[in-house]
Amino acid sequence: MQVSTVPNDFIISIPNENDEMVKSDFLLHALKIKNDANENIILKSISFELQYENELVKKIIYCEKALDSKIGMLGQELSFVTCEEFSKLYFGTNDFWSYKDISKSNILMPGGESGIFNEYFIQVHKSKIDELVIKIDYLSGDKLCTESSALQVVEYKCKNEYIFPVKGNYSTCGNYNDLLGHRQHYSMEYAIDMSQLNIDQKLEYKDNMENEDYIAYGKDVIAIADGEIVDCHDEYTEKTPWAGKERKAYIEKYGHLPSQCGNYVVIKHENGEYSLYGHLIPNSLPVNKGDRVKQGQRIGKIGNNGMSNCPHLHFQLMDGPDFFGSRGLPCYFTNLKDICGNKIDILREDNLIVHTS
Repeated sequence: MQVSTVPNDFIISIPNENDEMVKSDFLLHALKIKNDANENIILKSISFELQYENELVKKIIYCEKALDSKIGMLGQELSFVTCEEFSKLYFGTNDFWSYKDISKSNILMPGGESGIFNEYFIQVHKSKIDELVIKIDYLSGDKLCTESSALQVVEYKCKNEYIFPVKGNYSTCGNYNDLLGHRQHYSMEYAIDMSQLNIDQKLEYKDNMENEDYIAYGKDVIAIADGEIVDCHDEYTEKTPWAGKERKAYIEKYGHLPSQCGNYVVIKHENGEYSLYGHLIPNSLPVNKGDRVKQGQRIGKIGNNGMSNCPHLHFQLMDGPDFFGSRGLPCYFTNLKDICGNKIDILREDNLIVHTS
């Protein structure tokens, strides 16, 4: 049996300490089980053990009907990510699954695959969860076998000091605790969308709004730290369609990345960290690939293009320059305050209103 995971080395958690307890919050994007034997095997259970210093804190087991349900759902869950663009969005690669070999039952024929897509873990304990142990029990002939795998769970701290990519009061959404938003995607796990509210604390205040009617539209986007522009795009039109058939022409003309992020900038910072800024106004970039920028320097203006339904900034930190293949990283900021004026370093909740000067 072959056991593969996304990520394949360690899992990032953003622990939240409160009243002498710690909430660990992390995601296993995918678990793949492949039968590499010459005979059928029968899956009996899949278990996840959350551990702290080799001591079991919590155990989650899928067996019998629960396992049947998980396995039965896998093919349906993956049915919309079989094309190269979406496969890389979710798994960082287009060949993690062999979609034609995914089994519909707990019986895996030779070469058959099964597993779990997006398993979320939230655990409150006296200390941070530091390891996730995966165990698969299966029958090979009449013999009950167990295959184990383990992933370290680590708290990631940024290697550089960053400022927020916009100035003023902003409403943020799509943060990592929104399980059905950015977080499902490999590079966007810790991405943030940013826009501005009107005096009534609303994004929309009349019907048929134009881009210019939104407060955020045209506001400056700034570099979060010194770095080099390693990729950018400035020609994608505003108000582009979401629907697959309508987007096809844009993908063919501009490519997959602009059709997702619209006009964008990617900056390489020190210590192997990269920031991406998406949905920028066409022809608003005062920078080009290869340029050096300083922290706080304007690199574009907030627009509405690509996979966007209103003017906003899409922002994310990554461990590489490739939007589809790089891993998303949590980003900590040095100049951020909440609505009460309290200093915060990272957005731990969805739909927060924050301020920066």
